[in-house]
Amino acid sequence: MIAIVVISLIVMIILGVPICFAIGLSGFLAIYFGTDLDLFIIVQRLISGVNSFSLMAVPLFILGGAIMDKAGISKRIVGFASSLFSWLRGGLSIVCVAANMIFAGISGSGAAAVSAIGGLTAPAMKEKGYRPGFVAALISGAGSLGPVIPPSVDMIVFASITGLSVGRMFMGGILPGMLIGLCLMVFCHVYARVNGIDYGGKFDLGTVWRSFKDSIWGLIMPFIVIGGVIFGIFTATEAGVIACIYGLIVGAFVYKELKWKDIIPLFKKATENTCQVMMIIGASTIYGYIFSLANVGDTICSFILSLTDSTTMIMLLTAGFMIFVGCFMESLAAMPIILPIVYPLLESMGANMTQFGVMFCLCTVLGGLTPPVGIYLFLSMTIAKAKIQEIIPYLLVVVGIIVAVILTAAFVPGLTSFLPNLLIR
Repeated sequence: MIAIVVISLIVMIILGVPICFAIGLSGFLAIYFGTDLDLFIIVQRLISGVNSFSLMAVPLFILGGAIMDKAGISKRIVGFASSLFSWLRGGLSIVCVAANMIFAGISGSGAAAVSAIGGLTAPAMKEKGYRPGFVAALISGAGSLGPVIPPSVDMIVFASITGLSVGRMFMGGILPGMLIGLCLMVFCHVYARVNGIDYGGKFDLGTVWRSFKDSIWGLIMPFIVIGGVIFGIFTATEAGVIACIYGLIVGAFVYKELKWKDIIPLFKKATENTCQVMMIIGASTIYGYIFSLANVGDTICSFILSLTDSTTMIMLLTAGFMIFVGCFMESLAAMPIILPIVYPLLESMGANMTQFGVMFCLCTVLGGLTPPVGIYLFLSMTIAKAKIQEIIPYLLVVVGIIVAVILTAAFVPGLTSFLPNLLIR
């Protein structure tokens, strides 16, 4: 049964079958040819996979991110970041990173950040003399902060599978996300200095104040959403509703850029993206069921424990495996397959589950940056009009930064635990 599911999945991926259908069909073939079970179990598992209260927040944040972009909030965030950092050497590329960090605190989606902020900053960076390969690598790396800095769709899915507190996950991702952003800014500064580009601006406090006033409605959004979840004012699902309503009000009545004719296309686009995510999650739960029938979880846990009994090393082994799987499968598809196997083992060993959860979500970021799946990478290639061979040297630096932060999170638990322990009891 396991051989059927693995071989059929590999064949369909090679043939270019969309990942949600590849997962669902390979699961169907394994149950049909490898068991005597009624095929209705497939339908049951598909429905139970998405029947989670926590997952209700996913379509709401996807819709909220689309509204924020159309409402003119993303370009005002770029303007504010530009007033703060454009005077530095490499200021324009640093603006791209800073704007993505702020937008990540609104949308919860890396793909949305790459599209919104990357589309606004890429042309200007190329005009300043940045190579297309660097622009694409930076956009994909900065946009990938979406699954790390809260609110994060990946963290919501992780919490729905494991039962871990969404609030603790959100808080745990802030410091690692900021560390990645800071390292990317240093990379931008070094690149601009080495190439002798993007310098000569002047810091103007008046410009900062004017852009701050213009963007204030967007800048306070992360504090409303994240603060409400952390302090128990509302759940993550309710926060998604608030984000959508807030975006509609700001876009229609404050900035007056969101028109009634935009509403239906926004909902249509958000619905398409939500269906893709939910189909992947639902289809992936079939794998979890197949693995439980084949007792894969116990086998893998026994193998891991034969190698080491250190919780840190087990987390690193899981991280390495997740990074490898992420190269071939969407992170949201891999979570329901891997987590039910590894999470109970680490929990029984008394591991810091917030630390593990944030590390796991950091690994999903790398899956979005590396081919053949690499959704952030391919989006940024399209935006920057760059070829893959131009991107690789710079992408290696971006990936190296994220791997370094993953290792830091593994050996310095306070990086992911300090804020949750401080703010959530």
